[in-house]
Amino acid sequence: MKLRAVLTDLDGTLLEPDGTLHPEAAAMVRALTNRSIPLLPVTSKTAAEVAWWLEELGLAGPGGFENGAGLVDVARGPRLVPHAVPLESLRSVAEDLRRATGAPLRTLEELADAELSALTALTGEALARARARLATLPLVVEERWDDVLRRAAPPPVRLVRGNRFLHLQGHHSKADLVPALLAAAAGEGVVVACGDAPNDRELLGAGQLAIVVPSRQGPHPDLLAALPDAKVAPAPHGRGWAAALADLLDEP
Repeated sequence: MKLRAVLTDLDGTLLEPDGTLHPEAAAMVRALTNRSIPLLPVTSKTAAEVAWWLEELGLAGPGGFENGAGLVDVARGPRLVPHAVPLESLRSVAEDLRRATGAPLRTLEELADAELSALTALTGEALARARARLATLPLVVEERWDDVLRRAAPPPVRLVRGNRFLHLQGHHSKADLVPALLAAAAGEGVVVACGDAPNDRELLGAGQLAIVVPSRQGPHPDLLAALPDAKVAPAPHGRGWAAALADLLDEP
């Protein structure tokens, strides 16, 4: 199959749960590069993290950061979308939500390094890059509070569930960035979108072919329900991501 571009989430999709790159995923990144197929990350990670991964993987970019809050590439700094909500405002909203709902939420900024490292497996400079947020504020709170918090959230913001966090952010999604990302992929072929968590639903829907990458517990049921025609990768995380793309490349 001829591919125009691969849009991909990072954590839990291309990357392993500990933030590393599986050798089979690394080999597929090289295969896509050798075939001149743009690999375009679209993630909840920060601009600093995306810029680091673009360089690490030898990708020109751009990449999307913080659930559609903006774009970043190696040559330019981050550019926020107009409806991104500044971090200072999100801090105030988080405190208001805590008071209004009684939810025992904690923001990423309130976690000690040891706690954040235990959640993300990141350390050192990687942990610092994860803290360098511009327009989303991840919350640590049990999923049973999600609906209560969403009902209490003021109109300028939304709450989006990812793998580890409930993300407090403006009304943007990963899919909002797809037109700008595809401007860097001028060829012909199928646009593939890959993801593993509920915050990838809009991105998967924006691709012509969606790949749901499972965790070790299986594919996320919300994605299977929303995207019944999606291809499910045959293994968890990066190995599954690589295998699903290899199948597509082998198709006539």
